[in-house]
Amino acid sequence: MELPIGAYAFSREELRVISSAESRLTGACMRKYGLGYRAGTAERATEYQPGTNRRYGVLNPAVASRYGYHFPEPVSAPKPETLTEKELLALNGSPSGAAEVKGKQVPEGGCIGQSKAKIRGKYTYAKGAEVAGSIATDSFTESMRSPEVMKATGAWARCMKEKGFSYASPMQAIGAEEFSGQDVTKREISVAKADVDCKLSTDLVRIWSAQESEIQKSLMKKSRKDLDRLASSHRKVLKEARSATG
Repeated sequence: MELPIGAYAFSREELRVISSAESRLTGACMRKYGLGYRAGTAERATEYQPGTNRRYGVLNPAVASRYGYHFPEPVSAPKPETLTEKELLALNGSPSGAAEVKGKQVPEGGCIGQSKAKIRGKYTYAKGAEVAGSIATDSFTESMRSPEVMKATGAWARCMKEKGFSYASPMQAIGAEEFSGQDVTKREISVAKADVDCKLSTDLVRIWSAQESEIQKSLMKKSRKDLDRLASSHRKVLKEARSATG
C-alpha cells in the first residue's frame, strides 16, 4: 500500500545502499586506529514483515488470527558482539568532547558519526523532511473526516455489530484498553479477525487510502518547492553512498 508522500522517503533498497556505504566508511575509519569493525554490511534490503503496517489498523488475516492487535514477533537479529572500551570510543566518540585512541584524535561522533556526516550530513534537508512528515500526519487526520471514509467506517461498524462487537472505528478497536496487555486473548483474536473481514467486505481500506491519496496530492502541491528540494537531497545522498561503495 503506497501513498503519494511515500515517494519522498528512501526505499528499503536505498536505505540498504546508504547503510552499506556508512559501514564501509566506518570500517576504514576504525582501521586507522588498528581496530576492527564487526558490524558488517547489509547484504540485502530488509524484508517487509507482514502485519507491521497499521496505518488503517490491522489488515493481514493471518497476522490477526495469530497475534490479534499485537505486533508480530520481530525478525530475530544476531546478537551484537561485545566491544572493548577503545572500540566503543573510536566508534562513538566521547560525549565530553575531544578523545584519543592509540594517540590519534577521534572525530566528533566517532567513526560512525563521521561516516553519517560524510554520506548524509551535507545533503540532508531537515525542513523538507518535516514538511513530508506533516503531510503524512495531516492527510491521515483529514481523511478520517471525509464523507466517503465516514460512510465506509459506518458500514464497517455495522458489520462488526453484526458479528457481536461494538466499535465505532478500526482505530477504536485497535486502541482498546482491553487489548493493551502483554498476552493475546481469544477475544482479541476474534475481534481482530472480524475487523479484517469487515474491512474487506466494506472495501474500507481501498476507499480510505484513495481519499487520503487525494488529500496528500493537494497538500503536496502547496509544498512543491520543499518537496522537490527534499527529493534532490535524497538523490545526492544516494550518489554519495554509491560512490563510497564503489
